[in-house]
Amino acid sequence: MTGAVRVLGRLRGQLGRVPRAGWLVFLVAFVNAAVWTAVIPPFQVPDETGHFAYAQYVAETGKPPPQGPAPQFSPQEYTALANLFFFDVIGHEQERGVITPAEQSSLQASLATGPSPVGPGGASSITNQPPLYYALAAIPYWLSPSNNILDRLEFMRLLSALLAALTVLATFLFVRELFPSLGWAPIVGGLVVAFQPQFDFISSGVQGDSLLFFASAATFLALIRAYRHGLTLRRGVWVGLATVIGLLGKLTFVAFVPGIVVCLALIVWRSGRRSCGGSAVASGAAVGSGPRAVTRPRAALGAGVAAGVAAVPVAVYGLLNATAWNRGGPTGGGFAGAATAALPGNKVITLRDSLDYTWELLFPKLPFMNHAYFGYSPVRQIFFDGAIGRFGWLDYGFPPRVYTLAQDAFAVLAVLAVIGLWRSRRELAAVWPMVLGFAVMAAGLVGAIGFAGIRYLMSTGLPFEQARYLFPLLAIYAVFIVLVSRAAPRRWAPALGAALVILAMAHGLFAELLTISRYYG
Repeated sequence: MTGAVRVLGRLRGQLGRVPRAGWLVFLVAFVNAAVWTAVIPPFQVPDETGHFAYAQYVAETGKPPPQGPAPQFSPQEYTALANLFFFDVIGHEQERGVITPAEQSSLQASLATGPSPVGPGGASSITNQPPLYYALAAIPYWLSPSNNILDRLEFMRLLSALLAALTVLATFLFVRELFPSLGWAPIVGGLVVAFQPQFDFISSGVQGDSLLFFASAATFLALIRAYRHGLTLRRGVWVGLATVIGLLGKLTFVAFVPGIVVCLALIVWRSGRRSCGGSAVASGAAVGSGPRAVTRPRAALGAGVAAGVAAVPVAVYGLLNATAWNRGGPTGGGFAGAATAALPGNKVITLRDSLDYTWELLFPKLPFMNHAYFGYSPVRQIFFDGAIGRFGWLDYGFPPRVYTLAQDAFAVLAVLAVIGLWRSRRELAAVWPMVLGFAVMAAGLVGAIGFAGIRYLMSTGLPFEQARYLFPLLAIYAVFIVLVSRAAPRRWAPALGAALVILAMAHGLFAELLTISRYYG
C-alpha cells in the first residue's frame, strides 16, 4: 500500500511539472478531437468496424478473440451496420446513410430487438494485434450509461480523443526538451499537431492507431529526457513503460525497437563522457544537466531497467497467447503471420524485393532495380495527399486543386525549415546523437510499411500504404513546424509560428466542413 502511494505521489509530481501552457494545449486537443467524434457517423473511420468488434469481444468475454474461421462481428454490430446502410455508404460518396427520422426510427427499432453483443471472435486483419487498446476501450464500453451500441461507440471514441490529446501533450513536452529556450516552440508544435485533420479524423474513431500514436510520442519524449538529464533508474522505467505500451498496443511499434536500442546505447555512451575544455572524462565521469549527474554504470543500469520493464509484459503476453488464449502462437499471428502468408502462385518475396519496394515508396526506381512497383509517386499521392486529407474509408477528400496548392505551399515550408535548421544548429548540436537514433526509428517504421506493403500488394493486387502509417512520427512533424518558424528573425519567429497554427486551424475547420457536407449535406 505504501509503495502504491509513493508511486502515485511521484506521478502527481511529474504531472505537476507540466507547464500550464501544456495543459491548455492538451485541453484544446481533446475538445477538438471530441468534436470530430460527434461529426463522423458511426463506423465511418477506416477499420472502425473491426476495432470495435475486437473491443466488444474483450469487454463481453474478458479475453481477446480466438481468431477462428468465424464471423468477426457480433449479431448486434451486424444489425447496426445493416440499418446504418454502412455497406452502401463506404466507397460511394453520393450515399449519406441514416439522415431521415424514419430511418433513425427503423435503426433504433432494430437495435431494440436485443441482438446479442457477443460475437464468435472470428479472424480479421485486426484480431492479430495485441489487446492493450481493446482492454482500455472496454472501460468506456461498460461505463456507458446505455447499452445501446451507438452510445457505447461514442464513449469508446472519447477514449481515442483522450489518447489524441495525450499524444499532443507528449509532443508539446518533446519540443520543449529540444528547444528549452523558446517558450513559444512547444505551443506551436503541439497546436499544429492538435489541428492536423487526418490525425483528428483517425483519432475520432475506435481505432488502435490512437494508442500507437501516443506510445510513439511518449517514447520520443522519454528518450530525449533521458538524454538531456541522464538515464536514471526512474527515467529508465519511463522509457520502458512507453515502449511496452507501444508493443502491447500495436505490432507496428516493433519497427521502433532497433532505434530505441540505438538511442539507449548512445545515452549510455554519452554518460561516460563529459565535455571539459575540449577533452573528455572517461568511464566513471558523471554527466547530466539536472542536479544529479549520472555515471555510465548507472546509465547502463537504467537502460537495463528500461529493457526489463518492456520485456516482461511482452513475455507474459506471448505466454498467454500460446497457452490460455490459444491465439496462434506467441505473437497471435502478427508479423510472423504476415511473413509466412501464402502468396498467389507460391511466389517468394526476397529480401531484395522488399528493399526495392521500400526504396520506391520514397524515391524513384534506380536502374539496377528489377521492378517498378509504382506508376506514380507514393510520397506525393499517398503520404502527402493523404496527410492533407483522405477521409472516410478513403472515399472522399478535398478538390484536386487543394492538393496542388498544398504541394506548392509545402515546398516553401521546406525551404524555410532548412533555414530554420541552420539557425537552430546550436540547440540541435547538443542532441545530435539522438537525431541519429530517431532517424533509425523512422527508417524502421518505413521498413515495416514496405515489408507489409509488398506482401499485401502481391496477395491482393491493391495498395497497402496510407498516410496514417507515418503518424507515429508526429513529434518529428512538430519539430519541422518549429524549424519553419525559426526561419524568421528571432523577433518574428513566434508570429510566424502563430500564423502556422492559424493555418492548421483553418485546415482542420475546412476538413470538418467537408465531412459534414459528405455525410449530412
